[in-house]
Amino acid sequence: MIYLLTYAGLRVQELSQLTLRDIDSDLHRLRVVGKGQKVRTIPIARLLGYEIDDWLTFRTLQAQTHRMIAESPYVFYSQRSPQFSVRGIQAMIAGYSTATKTLTPHMFRHTFCKWMLKATHNDLEKVRRLAGHRHIETTARYLRDAFSDLADAVDALPPL
Repeated sequence: MIYLLTYAGLRVQELSQLTLRDIDSDLHRLRVVGKGQKVRTIPIARLLGYEIDDWLTFRTLQAQTHRMIAESPYVFYSQRSPQFSVRGIQAMIAGYSTATKTLTPHMFRHTFCKWMLKATHNDLEKVRRLAGHRHIETTARYLRDAFSDLADAVDALPPL
């Protein structure tokens, strides 16, 4: 789950609703149904592809002995449900928090957007499309966050 949030930039709702049919391993892409039922296609990074393959292999083994899993169209399931709920994902990720840092699913999406801005040399349109933002202004917020990273880098210069 964390790999999909980080390397595909999924929203927690998108992750919860991801089905087995949404993964195209042959073409290395994900079909994601986002806000407002808008569909976007996200290329699967090599590292993410390996993680997805490992999970699907594990899931297939589990499906052999658990009917609920075998019948579920969803990629992720919980102990009691064929679909891992948004709240369940949030709670699971919060469980990895420390005393000083609370983790949320959106933090991984935020990381994805920042990494994509860096990888695309701040190409807002590419990142907007990958993240599924309706307005480019939403994507531009990540540039402002990146500016604080630049300020930190400048402050780290050694004195003469």
